[in-house]
Amino acid sequence: MDQAFAQENTNLKEVEKALENQLKITNTITDNATVALFMMNDKGFCTFMNPAAEKMTGFSLAEVQDKPLHYFIHHHHPDGSPYPMEDCPIDRALPTNNNVRAHKDMFIRKDGTFFPVSCAASPIFENGVPVSTVIEVKDLTEEVASEKALRESEEKFRFMAESLPQMFWTTRPDGYCDYYNQKWVEYSGLSMEELYGYGWIEIVHPDDREKASAAWRKAVESKTDYQVEYRVRRADGKYRWHLTKGLPRLNEKGEVIMWVGSTTDYHEQKSLVEELVSTNEELAASFDREVAASLQVETQRQMLHDLFMEAPALIAIQRGPEHVYELVNPNYQKLAPGREFLGKTVEEAWPELKAQGFFDLLDNVYKTGEPFIGKELLAKIDRHGTGEMIDTYYNFVYQAFKEDGKIVGIVTFAFEVTDLVEAKQKLQENKENSSK
Repeated sequence: MDQAFAQENTNLKEVEKALENQLKITNTITDNATVALFMMNDKGFCTFMNPAAEKMTGFSLAEVQDKPLHYFIHHHHPDGSPYPMEDCPIDRALPTNNNVRAHKDMFIRKDGTFFPVSCAASPIFENGVPVSTVIEVKDLTEEVASEKALRESEEKFRFMAESLPQMFWTTRPDGYCDYYNQKWVEYSGLSMEELYGYGWIEIVHPDDREKASAAWRKAVESKTDYQVEYRVRRADGKYRWHLTKGLPRLNEKGEVIMWVGSTTDYHEQKSLVEELVSTNEELAASFDREVAASLQVETQRQMLHDLFMEAPALIAIQRGPEHVYELVNPNYQKLAPGREFLGKTVEEAWPELKAQGFFDLLDNVYKTGEPFIGKELLAKIDRHGTGEMIDTYYNFVYQAFKEDGKIVGIVTFAFEVTDLVEAKQKLQENKENSSK
């Protein structure tokens, strides 16, 4: 009998040791889990919290044991309305014997702040009697913030792409066009569905299609810049000359992940060159070189590499009713290379423009939200800080932008057309002189 008792005692110690080891393993798992773990009894009172749960909520287990857990971390909606415990799917999991999976909700920390979570609740029964609920909670704050940042980035990209004066596009690595801005629809009269893919080829002049397609195929195959001029059919059936340039975006392995580009109407410039050739060969040749040089610079500016900072246009963002410069791209800075813009109001940055009406235009756009489009407008500026006022001309757009539905600033997109205006003036002089 003594031997049997000793054997039973040995077996009991082995069981106790196994249970201790299992408890250590369980504690290790719960203490080091990255998700928050709670356990509630059949009354909804918290009976267990792991360290991750205490860190997430700011409460200790001792602080949440005098009433149901719901009334500590889930008692109100973010809009301030009460959240009755009987409406909570987590608390209803046990009495309804219902497993809750991937339930998105908002919890409340000890300091009163709300945070987004994903929850799973599993009821536990013993002999058919509901005894407790195990709850797993993941804090989604960073995930939600990342999703919001991604949405804002996409919205900002689309806003900038739709605000550009040019026809902007992007393609997949193989050259399939997967995005056009609204300017394409307005100009061509085609729908987005008709343009997607290689629909742009259909509105290129038949005599220019092979040249345009061949240049595009070569660029895609060689991963090099794409630049070509061709005539594009307008919605009224007329063809106008356009200059198209595309750049490949590469990843760290040197692989093309997308193409970005723009197609710019320069029909007037090209027509002007042809007219100058017919009236004054020497002037036309000189002007042709100037236009070619200007186009080369403009095409370099026209790509939306990194959107604003690499844009082809002169771009600036002014925020608030005082129009404080928040961003200027390198092309805008070139208007006055030695001048400081960031943090200054438009009036502080451009005192010489105060009497020229531009500030009133900005105020009106900020007040009404209606964009202003200027064509070949004169601006007298002290470009080099020498006190010498220079006549310059611009095609530009003042476009208001909103945050949370409220106008908060203005985006300026502009192109300097001084050379074009001066050439037109010279052409007019030549015509007047030849008629005398």
